[in-house]
Amino acid sequence: MSEKENKIGYRTVLKQKEYVKVLVANLISRFGDSIDAIAFTWLVYQATGKASWSAIIFAVNQLPGIFVQPFVGPIVERMNKKRVLVVTDIIRAVIIILLAGLYVTNNINAWVLLLFTIIISTVESFNIPAATAIVPSIINLDYYEYSSSLSKSLGTAVELVGMAVAGGILALFGVHTAIAIDAATFAISAVILSFVNMGEAEISKAAMSAREYIGSLKEGVSYVKDYKIIRNFCILGAFANAALVPINSLQGPMVSELMGQGPEFLSFYGISLSVFIGVSSLAYPFISKKVAPLTTIVTAGLLVGLGVFSITFTRFFHDNAAMVYVIAFLSCMLIGVGAALLTSTLNVQFIKSVKPEYLARVASIFNAIVGAASPVTSFIVGLVAAVFSISQIFTVSAIIYIVIFIVLAIKKVDFGERNQG
Repeated sequence: MSEKENKIGYRTVLKQKEYVKVLVANLISRFGDSIDAIAFTWLVYQATGKASWSAIIFAVNQLPGIFVQPFVGPIVERMNKKRVLVVTDIIRAVIIILLAGLYVTNNINAWVLLLFTIIISTVESFNIPAATAIVPSIINLDYYEYSSSLSKSLGTAVELVGMAVAGGILALFGVHTAIAIDAATFAISAVILSFVNMGEAEISKAAMSAREYIGSLKEGVSYVKDYKIIRNFCILGAFANAALVPINSLQGPMVSELMGQGPEFLSFYGISLSVFIGVSSLAYPFISKKVAPLTTIVTAGLLVGLGVFSITFTRFFHDNAAMVYVIAFLSCMLIGVGAALLTSTLNVQFIKSVKPEYLARVASIFNAIVGAASPVTSFIVGLVAAVFSISQIFTVSAIIYIVIFIVLAIKKVDFGERNQG
């Protein structure tokens, strides 16, 4: 290991001024998002009075990421990335303020919410590939393990704070205030990002013709097809996302039917899981120096599988709440540590493996593939849940997860070289 690598740490990363500006902007907007996530859920139910609309709007929110984002990658790649980030933040702030205004004037209904959801998600389809493509411009990739882990950990902490205060904001000041706070955080983020120096590589290029656009789009698709490691990232990301759908989509039944607990248990489970994800993300850079990516990924996958399987044991202790809490806590530890290591390794190796000039296009395709796994799996889980018990679904999911990662180890699937080089 070189002397330079020995000196790299979180303190080194925090000295990277442009990265810190982007980090602060992201944390501020994530704080607003965490408040809005709760406020918007409440707003949808208030406006429609039907739980079904919540599910519909949740599903529609994911569609632009699947069907729009892959096609905007070539466009974003030819644009000034900082400008894209600033403009999309401003647009989101304006849209959310309009939404708050419609709520105050009693002009909100299900179709308005659906329209606003589509618009915001479409705008985000431009923001996400731009945010990925700027990484090489704001941070040395030798520091990326630490910068990615720091961003994930602080983001988790900020989201926990946002969720903690959201209930109080809704109760004391109303939904419109919570939504306005989210708009304000996007506006502040836009101001901060406008001061980021991305370098000459970020100067926007001339507008491209339709032929150039199609050619650029084909190049991005070919890049994914031609590089096996990139295909491996896409497949792993989609599978990892799909495998956690049962926990995410069946939390209510999981707590009630499997654990025999009330709705307050959801907070305990969610906070415990978030804490383990945040702490484990901070530890990732130190692990990555010693352990190869494939080993980390396989170990992480096995931990998640064991964590999901361990949840099923709570059904034997409905009369012993303390034991249920202990098992759930251990489950959160296994899933949180595994998920953090899995996503951190995947994100870092993806950024390091893709050429900078292809990042926006490839990230758009990657995000669409990974994002598509969630609604497809949610639909399957919904059908399966009508026939099988929660315990059976979790058991089968855990077994599949464990088997898949054992196969990855046996096949020695390529996920990049050891990070220390």
